[in-house]
Amino acid sequence: MKKIAALLYIFIFIFTSCEDEVDYHDLGVKNLIVVNGRFIDGETPWCQVSRSDIIFDQIKNKITPTVFLPDAKVTASDDNSDYKYVVVADSAMMEAQGLTAKAGETYTLRAKSNGLEDVYSIVTVPDKPKADFRVVSVEEITETFNDHYGPYEIIDIHELEPRTYTKVTYELNVQDDSNTEDYYQLVFYGTIMEYKYELITDTIDGYWVGNEWYEPSVIYDYKIVDSAMVYKEIPMYDIKLTTDDPVMNWNEKESDNENMMFDVYEPNYMNIFNDKLFNGQTSKIRFYMNLYEKGYIGGRKIDTNSIDFELRHITKETYMHYRTYQQVKDNDYSGSLSQYMLYCNVEKGAGLIAAWSAVKAPLKVPDQVK
Repeated sequence: MKKIAALLYIFIFIFTSCEDEVDYHDLGVKNLIVVNGRFIDGETPWCQVSRSDIIFDQIKNKITPTVFLPDAKVTASDDNSDYKYVVVADSAMMEAQGLTAKAGETYTLRAKSNGLEDVYSIVTVPDKPKADFRVVSVEEITETFNDHYGPYEIIDIHELEPRTYTKVTYELNVQDDSNTEDYYQLVFYGTIMEYKYELITDTIDGYWVGNEWYEPSVIYDYKIVDSAMVYKEIPMYDIKLTTDDPVMNWNEKESDNENMMFDVYEPNYMNIFNDKLFNGQTSKIRFYMNLYEKGYIGGRKIDTNSIDFELRHITKETYMHYRTYQQVKDNDYSGSLSQYMLYCNVEKGAGLIAAWSAVKAPLKVPDQVK
């Protein structure tokens, strides 16, 4: 499947008394149909369709960012039928009516919109993975902290007291197929406390301090007005899980020989990995949960009886998109006009049509740490 580069620009504007107009080239990424969607085993496929634009045009012409194209015509096809997508939400989310994606099946998504070139993408939903996430050990560990803090050797008597915590070791076992190149993503769900906030504003009048005048200002604050326990996808760090396994942390020496896009280490916030280090075998990826207070996980209230893990068997295109997306995020502080390559799999357009199948089961938290 062909790769198409969508260019993302990260920039800083420096305002001066003089302005010079700078010419730029869109490199062929302007006015393309952008489709982002999913084919998930056992679910109705969905997508959103928009049009690509150049941020410099938006600024120069004082126009708002591109909106979704709910009037786009989108279909998905398998070996037997065509299925029409219809809008089902205000955000222009579209679903393929009458179609349920199945593992092992191949689908072709086509999208068209007036005045723009038609686009398409072909995806095959991977087979359902075989995996379990088991408890290996539960240990109580006591640590005594060093009493030297920097050059001044400041002593905090509270920190000198021994501290005991519980360390739970887990192992993720994935049964990998030796005949295929496989890619995975690990996701967690749980019932977590969610808050609804109300914006509170207050105005401070102008005032003098000596000979200096301070202008009136507005202070913004937030007040919690409601809360509820909600079951949703949660980050791994919210449940205090960590891992130093090279499968999950991408050995620093790893590189992509095809295009050398990944010859340096980058954080794995998306919890994606491949089978390069355990091809055809059962993985033994270790994870650790350190709990310093019984029944307490992270800085947000989480029901320890509700935590589930989900292992997704994803396509290579999904894996590549997530990795390049992470590279863009890691470099968004540079403040330059650099261009970044975002992996796409929509022919003649841009976007990602992801596909996966998954296995989902409870993540067992031992009774002694609940």
